[in-house]
Amino acid sequence: MFKPWSPMSVGSWALLIFSIFSLLSFLSVLAEDGHLQQPAAKGLRPPAMLGSLIVAIGGLFGFYVAGYTGVLLAVTNRPIWSDTPLLGMLFVVSAASISAALIILLAHKSAKNTPGLSALHRLDTWVVALELIVLIAVMISLGPVFRAWLNAWGLLLFFGVIVLGMLFPLALYWRRQWFGEFNVTAAAAAVLAGGFILRLVIVFSAQGV
Repeated sequence: MFKPWSPMSVGSWALLIFSIFSLLSFLSVLAEDGHLQQPAAKGLRPPAMLGSLIVAIGGLFGFYVAGYTGVLLAVTNRPIWSDTPLLGMLFVVSAASISAALIILLAHKSAKNTPGLSALHRLDTWVVALELIVLIAVMISLGPVFRAWLNAWGLLLFFGVIVLGMLFPLALYWRRQWFGEFNVTAAAAAVLAGGFILRLVIVFSAQGV
């Protein structure tokens, strides 16, 4: 049953469709690496036309799924969640930053010092800066409800998300000599930790109001 007026219904269908495209991409990678003996599966990856369509359409649904949690929280009647329309945007930007950070960590051993890894690290840095701006906008949009974060959750948000997950990775990008060859992985690990703490604070701080 599809209910276009229900964010939960639309999000559930988007998640299902995105999972199908993710499966197709996974099969194409297995075929390309020789683990799947199906030559036709290689056409599921770019630059083949079908592969390009899978990437484009799957990416659009992935973009929707990235912000789905934030949108779903925003349409509830819980304090903090329902008091800002920017949760979806915050979750989208945060998902982009932690996804890039995870790819950096997974690819660091095999793609160390390659231009692609450096470009991904540079992209993650700009996305983290954008995430900081969006988070500040979320705080401003809360108005008086922001007082709900004037407690231990607010301290965790400041030190765990803003300092550890945002300012520290940005500093590592501009001061690359701090950790030497581990600079990129340290920044990526900090972004992942900050993304987890961000979701922890948003979900559980509203429960305590």
